[in-house]
Amino acid sequence: MVATPATAAPGEGGEGSITVFKLEQPDGDFGPNDGSILDTTGASPVVAGFTTCSIDDVDLSIPSDWDRLKNITITLTADGTPVVMESGTALSTSCGAEQATDAATGGTTFASLPADRAYVVYESTKPANAVAVAEPTLLTVPYPGTGTGDVWNYHPAIYPKNVLAGSGATKNGSIVGDQVAFDVTVPINPLAAGETYTQFRIRDALSASLQYTAASVTLRDAAGRDVPLAEGTDYTLTAPSGNGGDVIVFEMTTSGLAALDANIGGVLVLTINADAIGTGDTSNTAEITVNGATGDTSVVDPDEFFAGARIMKEAQNRGATSNVPLAGAQFDVYAADASATSCPAEPAADAERVLSGETSGADGLTPSRVLAAGAYCVYETVVPAGYRGLQGGLLFEVAGADSSVTVVNEQIGSAEGDLPSLPLTGGSGTAVLLGAGAALVALGVGAYFLLAARRRQQEEGEAAGVSSL
Repeated sequence: MVATPATAAPGEGGEGSITVFKLEQPDGDFGPNDGSILDTTGASPVVAGFTTCSIDDVDLSIPSDWDRLKNITITLTADGTPVVMESGTALSTSCGAEQATDAATGGTTFASLPADRAYVVYESTKPANAVAVAEPTLLTVPYPGTGTGDVWNYHPAIYPKNVLAGSGATKNGSIVGDQVAFDVTVPINPLAAGETYTQFRIRDALSASLQYTAASVTLRDAAGRDVPLAEGTDYTLTAPSGNGGDVIVFEMTTSGLAALDANIGGVLVLTINADAIGTGDTSNTAEITVNGATGDTSVVDPDEFFAGARIMKEAQNRGATSNVPLAGAQFDVYAADASATSCPAEPAADAERVLSGETSGADGLTPSRVLAAGAYCVYETVVPAGYRGLQGGLLFEVAGADSSVTVVNEQIGSAEGDLPSLPLTGGSGTAVLLGAGAALVALGVGAYFLLAARRRQQEEGEAAGVSSL
């Protein structure tokens, strides 16, 4: 006969079960620890081994044996097996076979357990990334129910916890232009009773497309206040090598570990900065080791970045049929919203400049750069002499390797009104000038003959007067 809460009470015999759920829980609790099945939506299953042992000397069909439970303590030996004591006296146990929790659900059920017994449930094989095994549990079948009246639970469930290395840790990666930042945030979780932090290390291997430049560490207490830490005293940190693909190792020293013990409930944040030097993305995993156990946390939804981004500068010269490369132009590049379809006339006050002073060479190209996938606004800051510069901003989309945008400058004089007019060199103006010159010559010749005639008359008159004398 299998007892159920609706048909049985302590002392009526039968059988029951105990279900163990092993889950990596989010912040907070799943719910009450009353033996009921809880809603664990969002929790990740964990594989561990559990064993149940009945306490031979406790018979819960005897009412007085229920009073003995409050005097029972359970400790674990060095090899992880339980020692059951009642007021200083050892009690014998009978243990069954170990069962592993399911990788998909995190649960395992110990079925067909005789009722009216007290059981010790202990973690006989801890999860791979557990700092220590979970605390053992003393449980009865049946267990007091959660309803009113004489309701007993013959199938209780428990949710034993581990301190997992990196449990609750998060990692994000962001890139603006070619500047990449990773934040590894690790909660300072409470350890098992009597345990202290003896090791705390974060190891992060960057891809070959990233060049490590710097890192910083922040410890905050449970209230969110910064706790001072000194590099070289409280922690050590790998220095940048100047090459791509560095492995960064952060590790707490003895004084740093003491700071962790003093700030349980706080968080430690390791920020890693890097330059993107080739095509890749911000996929990355940080390994977190606590007291010999290692877990990890990875970037969710990584961002892509691409090498070969550049600006092509061309000149549209007066009268030419095709454009030619133009050297000496300079550009600033600003990050734009992903949904942008155009750029404002000037960069917004809060716009982030990702490239500055990019200068076109003899081939018209600016230097090859690495930029995150997305939209940018290009502004021409220095215009080559004799050319009309870019008006406003030009949208630049980076969607793959070797992305480029072309900026064309017109040569001054290509459009009407660019330059002042020069004097005309032909047509009716010339004829008028020639006609005026001929008239002047004729006038000069006429005056010459008139003056000559008058002189002859004067000479003739003078001669006549002399002869009459």
